[in-house]
Amino acid sequence: MSNVANAIDCVWDFVVKIPGGEQKSIVTLKSNGSTLTGTMNSETYGIQDIEEGTYDGETLVWKSKTTKPMKLTLTYTAKLDENNNMEGVVKVAMAKMKFSGTPRKA
Repeated sequence: MSNVANAIDCVWDFVVKIPGGEQKSIVTLKSNGSTLTGTMNSETYGIQDIEEGTYDGETLVWKSKTTKPMKLTLTYTAKLDENNNMEGVVKVAMAKMKFSGTPRKA
């Protein structure tokens, strides 16, 4: 599991598929046992703290809150593939959008 934790604990380039294009952000994740913390940073929404982050050995789940265009809570659910890239779904209100994350090269 430490290899997976090492894979999680990094800076990620995130791309969310939104209607009409892509929303890019930089996500920093840190795991501590089953707890995930970090931040999400995008030009559009600024810096958001990761809240209620968990990792059960297979699935990562966390929430972030935004105030643009209105107050919303976004819930992210993801898994790592065999190459330690992230694939998942973000749920916003009634919508679900796919996202991907790749570790940034140092």
